[in-house]
Order: sequence, then structure tokens, then C-alpha cells
Amino acid sequence: MSFTAQATALCPGPLPDDVLPHLAAHARAAELEVSENGTDLQVRLLAAQVDCGLSGGDLSVRIGAVDAIALQQIREFVLHLLDHVAPGAGDRATWQGDIRRDAPPLNFCTATVRSVRRVAPHFLRVEMDCDDTRRLAEGRGMHFSLLLPPEDRAPVWPRLDGTGRTVWPQGDDALHRAVYTFVEFDIEAGRFTFDVFEHDGGRATGWARGAQPGDLVGITGPGSGRFPPGDRLLIAGDETALPAIRRILARSEPDRTGQAFIEVGGPEDICDMPRPDGIALTWVLRDRGEALWDHLSDLTPPEGDGRYVWVAAEKDLVRRAKARFRGDFGIGQDEGYFAFYWTA
Repeated sequence: MSFTAQATALCPGPLPDDVLPHLAAHARAAELEVSENGTDLQVRLLAAQVDCGLSGGDLSVRIGAVDAIALQQIREFVLHLLDHVAPGAGDRATWQGDIRRDAPPLNFCTATVRSVRRVAPHFLRVEMDCDDTRRLAEGRGMHFSLLLPPEDRAPVWPRLDGTGRTVWPQGDDALHRAVYTFVEFDIEAGRFTFDVFEHDGGRATGWARGAQPGDLVGITGPGSGRFPPGDRLLIAGDETALPAIRRILARSEPDRTGQAFIEVGGPEDICDMPRPDGIALTWVLRDRGEALWDHLSDLTPPEGDGRYVWVAAEKDLVRRAKARFRGDFGIGQDEGYFAFYWTA
């Protein structure tokens, strides 16, 4: 992999004795590929690599990324980890390299509502006009963050400070952030769509129900959620993961095989799911007493090369699924994705 964007930093001590093992543990918890040998740590990501080393009580950091946007995102991740494992170390760090400062984040843009329509009993499809649609469509990942400003208040958007770190508005200007999955892009028209799963009391639900053409929001992304590799797929989730599952299945190669399980409230929530002929789809209906875990607890994942397990749902279910498929069946970090989209 060729890295065209680079940044380095020196974080002077004092630092906790376990700073590198602690960083490594957080990186592994994020499903990243990690190697360490005592005084050196390397973390490999899809679009970047981070190398850390301890010498004389100081921590050196080197980040290589495929482009400036990836560099900004990975650097934010590294600083976030440092805040947890060595509070204050990130603030003391001296950074050099391809770092954008005193400007809007490279992965930020604004968009305006074009229309909202119901596409299922509990889903609203929102269509947005956005000058940055091409970048969003061509970027890495299927997810983005929707930034909703406070009602009846002029929006204050995130900015990069003099060190190149994102500063988010606070207090009365704080933004509501929610992660969604792109549904479709119209690059030539500068538009994209996404679906909002309705649940009473939710900030984004209230916004989508009342959104009017021209309403302004912020967008950051694309971010996490790469399309799973492999030609044999086990994919499962509930309503919150339905847009992602639909996009993954629709973009799958025609010869892909496997199983898909989607838990919804009842038959009225079943919708069209274009997919390869070789992927069997099971709708799990809660109003019939069915549960997603009843299937996942009894399933055997695909074997051998080319397999992939993808699960996204409520936090406890995902933890159980991850423990079972990683522990009992040896699903490696490059063979599975386990993400909780909400907490009960």
C-alpha cells in the first residue's frame, strides 16, 4: 500500500508504563490488526498504518495514509486513544507533516433536505442536495454521520484548530450526531439518499418527520462500514442494520453465496432485498416470538478461504455473536465484522 500523506509526532513523557500495551488493547478492541514487541507498536488499517515507539520515556508516532482525509481520520483516532491511555500526552505532542489546520475538516460538508418520503412502515427515506456528493460516493465506507444543529439556533459546525484537531461545538451549540448508511447517490445531480428508522422520542426521527426542503444539516464521512469481502457470507442484523445489509447484498457479486438474517417487528416490515440468487434470506419476526439470537446461536459459519461473518444489532447480542464466532469458530479479524448499532 502506498502512503501519500504522512504525519509524525513526539509525545514527551512522563507516560504510563503500560502505554503501548494499553494502546494495543484498544486497537484490538476496534478490530484492527496489531503487532507489538515491547518498545514498538504497529497498527494496520484499511487505508493507513500507525507506528509507535518508546525511547527515553517519550512516545514517537508515525502515521502513513493513502490520502489527506484518511490521515486526518486516523490521526483523530490516535489522539482519541491517547486521551484514554495517557491523558495530556496528546496535548503535549508536537506534530509535523501533512496536517490541515485552522479550517473545516476535510471530511465535513453541508447538505440540504430535498424531500422526505415513507418507504416502509417504520422507515423514512431522506433525499439530500449536497455539493460534495461525488466525494461521499467515491470515499471509503458506506456510513456517514448526520449532524443536526439545535433548533431555532444558527448552526456552528466543527473546525480544525491550530494543532489540526477537530473542535466540536459545545453547550447550546452542541450538535446531535447520528450514524446512517447511504442508500443511493446521484453524482451528476449532486444528491444522495438515506433511510431513518423511526422510533418515538429519537432526535433524528423527530427531525426527519418535520424536515422541510432547504433545511440545512452537516455531514461527516464517509467513515466506517467497508463492504465485506469474500464469496461466502453470513450476514445478520435488526432494523437498525437493515439499510447496511440491503446495500451490501445489492452490491454483492452475482456468484456470492451465503445466508442473511434480518430481525424486524412483523410482516409489515418485510421489504424488497435485491441479492444474489445464492444468498438465502430469512426474516425473523418478533411479533411471532422469533429472535435473531436463536438463529445465530445455532448457526455454523462458512468454512475455509473466502468466508465472512457480518453482524450488527443491539450491543449485548453483538457481544455474544462476536464471542461465539471468534472463539468457537476462529473467525479472524479479516473474516468478520461485529458492530453494535444501539444499546438496550
